Amino acid sequence: MESAPGPEIVVDGVRYLYFGGTSYLGLHAHPGVIEAGCDALRRFGVHSATSRQGFGNTPLLMDVERSAAAFFGMESAFYFSSGYAANHIAVQALASGADKVFVDAEAHYCVQEAACLARKPVLTFKHRDAADLRAMLTKGERALVLSDGVTPANGHIAPVRDYIDVLRDFSPSTLHLDDAHGVGVLGPYGRGVFEECGLWEHVNGGPPFQNVALSVCATLAKALGGFGGIIPGAAEFVERTRRHSHYFDGASAPASPVAGCSLEALAICRREPERRDRLRRNVQRLRAGLRALGAPATDEPTPNVGVVLGDAGSMRRAHEELRARGILAPYVPSYSGTGPEGLIRIAVCSEHSFEMIDRLLAALREILHP
Repeated sequence: MESAPGPEIVVDGVRYLYFGGTSYLGLHAHPGVIEAGCDALRRFGVHSATSRQGFGNTPLLMDVERSAAAFFGMESAFYFSSGYAANHIAVQALASGADKVFVDAEAHYCVQEAACLARKPVLTFKHRDAADLRAMLTKGERALVLSDGVTPANGHIAPVRDYIDVLRDFSPSTLHLDDAHGVGVLGPYGRGVFEECGLWEHVNGGPPFQNVALSVCATLAKALGGFGGIIPGAAEFVERTRRHSHYFDGASAPASPVAGCSLEALAICRREPERRDRLRRNVQRLRAGLRALGAPATDEPTPNVGVVLGDAGSMRRAHEELRARGILAPYVPSYSGTGPEGLIRIAVCSEHSFEMIDRLLAALREILHP
C-alpha cells in the first residue's frame, strides 16, 4: 500500500477502488488528524521513552483518555499502545472473579490468547452458540465468557442477549466483548455492540444486568481513526484494570504522533455523527446489493461482510477478476472465523459513494453471472 487508506488507494503503483481494511469512518487520512499527529510529534517527540508510571504520563495521553471517556460517556479510560493487547489487559483484571473461562471457538486470536492469561481452565464453545455455552456451564462455578462483539472476518454481531439469558442462571458471571469492529460504528453514539443492544449503562463498572457483569474493550485503530487500545469505564473499574496489568508501569507509553492523531480523530467522531449515518447507508446499500446477486449477506448493520463464493479457487479467481477491473476486495484464505475455504472480505467506509458501491456490485454481477 503506497497511499493512506481510503475509498481509493495505491497498491504497487496502481490506483484501485478499495473495499478492504477497517477505516470505517474514513479518518485515517483526514487532514486534521494528520496535522494533529505532526504537531504532537513536534511538541512531544516520538514518545516519552519510558512507561506511563515512569514520567511517561504526558498531558497528551491524559487528554486522549479524557476525550475517550467523554466519547463513551464514562468517568475514565485507560489508553495504551495496542488494541491487540486490550483483551490481555482486561482479562487479567476480570480473572479473579471467575473459576473457568469460556471462549467462542472463532474469536479473534487476541481473545484466544487472552483467555490463557486468566490462569484458569479454558473451554471453547461453538461459534455464536448460546446453547452449547449453556451445556458447558456448571452451577456454582463463576464463568468468564469471551467473544468478539463483531466478528472481524464476516461482520456477524455476537448474540449478546442470548448469552445473558444463559449466564443469568449461572451468576455471578461476566460477559466480555472485544468490540474492535463495533465501536465507532454501532449504537446511537457509536459505542458499539452493548449500546446497540441497549445495555451500555451496565458496562465496565456499571450495575450487572440480570446478575451478569458486562465488560468491553476496544481499539482506536479502526473506526475511531487513531491508534492504540482503549478500555473505558467507571473510575474504580479503570483503576482496577490498570493495577492488574503491567502495561501501565512496564510498557512504553503510546507514541506521541498516534496519540495526537487519536485525540483529533475522537473529537471529529463526536462532532460529526453524520459520518456514522453515511456509513449506515453505505452498509445497507452494499448488503442489499449482495443479496440481490445471490450472495449470502445478512442485514446486520456492520460494515464488514464475509462473502463465500464457492471454493477457495473460485474466490481467488473472483478476487483477481475484480483487481483486473480496478477494484480491491481481499480474498482471505485463513483467519479467525473464515472457515476452511476462506472468504472474500468486503468492507465499506463512510467515504465511499453510492457510485463506488454500485461499481463493485456491477463487477461482481459480471463475474458471478457472465
